[in-house]
Amino acid sequence: MPGAKPKPRAPRPTNPLSTPKEPRPGFTAVGRVLRPHALKGEIRVLGYSPTGRNLQRGRPVYLAEVRRTIERSRPDQDQWIIKLQGLNDRNSVEALRGELLEAADNDVLRDDDESFFIHELVGMTVVTTDGEELGAVTEVLQPGANDVYVVRGNRGEILVPAIGEVIERIDASVRQISITPLPGMLDESK
Repeated sequence: MPGAKPKPRAPRPTNPLSTPKEPRPGFTAVGRVLRPHALKGEIRVLGYSPTGRNLQRGRPVYLAEVRRTIERSRPDQDQWIIKLQGLNDRNSVEALRGELLEAADNDVLRDDDESFFIHELVGMTVVTTDGEELGAVTEVLQPGANDVYVVRGNRGEILVPAIGEVIERIDASVRQISITPLPGMLDESK
């Protein structure tokens, strides 16, 4: 019809799987619910650790802020299929798509002695191997190939790549990261 205005489109619903979520304070995200699996309350989960140590039978996790125990767990390609206590049919898990599986910080198992969680790194003091204190880690960026520690101190903001060439040692007992700066990493004009 001439002069008719097209109807405005309804807004697209957000995809719960691609919408970023952060764990609650005091918790670490150990996975994300992808979708229900089969009919008996199992869920397909993308684990945030290659070993899946925090997604094993008997481990306590929180889903939508409710504490549950993992009753069954099995790897399936690069994902996990788990059964949580209290979720017994597909309908009870359908609404949980995209939700984080969290574990209390003090319950989280590390993959190895050289693995650290972001909440452990934030606040650590960063020093050079020459003994210069650069400041404290205020944020950990995850742009892709490696993490980047944002350090704020007397020199302003310094971006420290978390790679073997730079990170000499992380000592959790004294909350200190020792680094060997790459050439040009520290602005010598300050």
